[in-house]
Amino acid sequence: MNRQPSPPRYQKKVESDVSLIKWAGIIMAAIFFLAFPFQTALFNGFDFSFEKKITGAMLYGFFFFIVMSLHIFKVWRENNWQAVLSVSVWLLPIFYFISSFNAVSVNDAQILTVISFGLAGFFVFGVYFNDTPSSRKTLEGILVLSGYILVIFGLINLFGQIYTPDALWFTMGNYRLTSVFQYPNTYAAVLIAVLLVALYYTAHAVRYPWRFIHAFMLVPVLVSFMLTFSRAAIVIVPVVILILLPFFKLAKQLSYLVYLMLSTLVTFIILNQMESISTTIAQQVQPVEGVKAAQSISLWSALPLKGWGVLLAASLVTALLSLAVAKWIEPWLERKLQKVSAMKSSAFLAPAALLIIVIVGAAIVLSSSAVRGLLPANIADRLENLNFRQHSVLERETFYRNGLKIAADHPLVGAGGGAWKALYQQYQTNPYTSNQAHSYPIQMLVEVGWLGLLVHAAFFAAVFFFYIRSYFRYPEKRGSHIIFFIFSISILLHSFIDFDMSYISISSLVFFCLGCMIGVYGRELKIEGLQFKRNALRLIFPSALTLLSILMMVVSYRQYASHVQFDKALAYAAEKRPLQELLVPLEKAISFAPANPHYSLVEADWMSQAFAQTGNAAYLDNGKKILDKAKLMSPYERQIILAEYRYYKDTQNYENAIASLEEGISKFPWDIDFYETTIQEYYDAGNREKPSNPDQSAAKWNRATELYNIIVERTEQLKALPPEQLQGRRFDVSPAVRLIIAQIQYANKDFSSAIETLNPAISDNLQEQSNRVIVRYYLAALHATGKNDEDLQTKLIAADIQEKGLLEALEKEN
Repeated sequence: MNRQPSPPRYQKKVESDVSLIKWAGIIMAAIFFLAFPFQTALFNGFDFSFEKKITGAMLYGFFFFIVMSLHIFKVWRENNWQAVLSVSVWLLPIFYFISSFNAVSVNDAQILTVISFGLAGFFVFGVYFNDTPSSRKTLEGILVLSGYILVIFGLINLFGQIYTPDALWFTMGNYRLTSVFQYPNTYAAVLIAVLLVALYYTAHAVRYPWRFIHAFMLVPVLVSFMLTFSRAAIVIVPVVILILLPFFKLAKQLSYLVYLMLSTLVTFIILNQMESISTTIAQQVQPVEGVKAAQSISLWSALPLKGWGVLLAASLVTALLSLAVAKWIEPWLERKLQKVSAMKSSAFLAPAALLIIVIVGAAIVLSSSAVRGLLPANIADRLENLNFRQHSVLERETFYRNGLKIAADHPLVGAGGGAWKALYQQYQTNPYTSNQAHSYPIQMLVEVGWLGLLVHAAFFAAVFFFYIRSYFRYPEKRGSHIIFFIFSISILLHSFIDFDMSYISISSLVFFCLGCMIGVYGRELKIEGLQFKRNALRLIFPSALTLLSILMMVVSYRQYASHVQFDKALAYAAEKRPLQELLVPLEKAISFAPANPHYSLVEADWMSQAFAQTGNAAYLDNGKKILDKAKLMSPYERQIILAEYRYYKDTQNYENAIASLEEGISKFPWDIDFYETTIQEYYDAGNREKPSNPDQSAAKWNRATELYNIIVERTEQLKALPPEQLQGRRFDVSPAVRLIIAQIQYANKDFSSAIETLNPAISDNLQEQSNRVIVRYYLAALHATGKNDEDLQTKLIAADIQEKGLLEALEKEN
């Protein structure tokens, strides 16, 4: 039902916006969105090095939510969809909490649970702090300012005035712009949103100075976008525009596209120059390991000055042309299209035309080398390779298939936060390395299962449903709040094919925008007939939110404090203090975060070092107890398995050492290091047992041969990969493994197999002892079959005269 606005007296009261608590919350939000992106955008890479920044940000965030909850006591009403969604959003972290009980990585699951509670808090903040024009404009300004600052920061790095590690990402011969994200694809996703928001303000801002500012930013944003070299983002842009255009009247749609085409044209005119200048600057600024350190370039140097000059001139031209369009073209379009705009189908005319233009334009660009020749060579090459057979597409397809296999074994509530990172190597079909599934839905599916994924999807669908329905049902309330929709839809769409939501500053922004979309339509989302009779019941949600924020703040504090104590322990170690002093802060770190495997690994390593220095076996026993506890919480942590293997080696418990390695192979079936070490251990065990227990010795050597055959089979499997798909980590039969297997075959008098095994490992570099041993066994096997390679034998003896006697001794063994 289309309800009329509330009476003026009531409306005036609500629109009053002088709450100090509310504005304190908005200021705290501004600090979060403006400052925290500069901490690598709070990337959650499921690695210890990222945890301190994230937990520190969450500590700040939950303190911020306590302030937020004080305001919600004042404005909370239970009889609208705002309240329903504000309660429903907590189902998302609850599912992460439930999945943590079944987690394959307890530490990562706990961190993801805290993060998910934080994201829910940002949604609630958006709902209840975006309820008046003044607060709404302020929050819009914070988002836009944050986006523009990121663009400027990226350009300052591009032109060399400052150097930030990985702000330019050198890969496959290109310097790809990343700004604070250290990953170009995610930066491109953010730039999509910033670009479309800047276009919106250019087309809709009432005051010409504001139009000028936003139009001025179009070229810097587009240049930055193109220099990310993100092919997927280029595909996403027209999709988001097609979704966005029906929200505008026909004349505004055309104006929007005119500004886009105008800024794109100017960008392409200067793009070759921008790419050339930035590449030259990068070659001077970027460090080269072992050659030169990073160094910035003065703004007044020739290249940066030229780059900034061309960019600013192009931006100025675009802004002035945009003002001309706004003054003369837009009014003309509105007059000419007045009748057409009255048609219900008019909103879809421009999107339909754009769809045809995009299809035709893509066909021309992909098929015409002349058109691509207008672009910088690097960009043209990436556009030319825009197809479903490129390596990034094929690799993502592999990730998604492997993710579905993981989900099949953990279907309902998943395997907890961080499950992809813990499990993917067990399920992978080739030895790639990726701690991210490169898809928000797939990674979520692995972490919280089908139930959790469906709850997340239903929540997102409900938010977009209520916003879109309200937007078209209440045209009088349309306005710049659509930028929240632009930010959220742009990033969420791109996150389907990349890990943008693993950046906590980005995922927080998305949930905040989703909340703001609902906050705009507070009165319009009222549920008739739903109202509690007792006012005290209205305090339940704000009170629960306050208590939850306090609880999560305590949890975040403990996690952050563990890092502080661990840093203290490392500082003591650098000062070479006694072990007992080192253990005091380290034990405190473990007590604050007992599930963190990194602390346990460091303590176990220190115990191992103490044993090596003193010979006191008690240190080893303590180290083993520490590892056992850590393994219960992180059973798929590779370093724990290796530490366990080293413990058994130190205690000469060779059977258990081999068992640890076998566990590593079962959990990391494409990790060649486990295969090579296990084969070596089986060979050594066979040698030890051969005099006393020939049967056990044969069994050990047979298992070594089985593992060798597995390597050979898997190596053949890799040859079936599409030529466009990268294999990933090394996985092949090393010369060392060939030598071990050939030694087993030689001892078993299988000389023909030994020759076949060693032949690919023969090297001309016989100065290396390992290569001489390979040749020695190869020649001995040849002699045993009545054959010889005199030239190779001559080279072997020439490399080391002792090889003649060693070869003769080897031959006498058989």
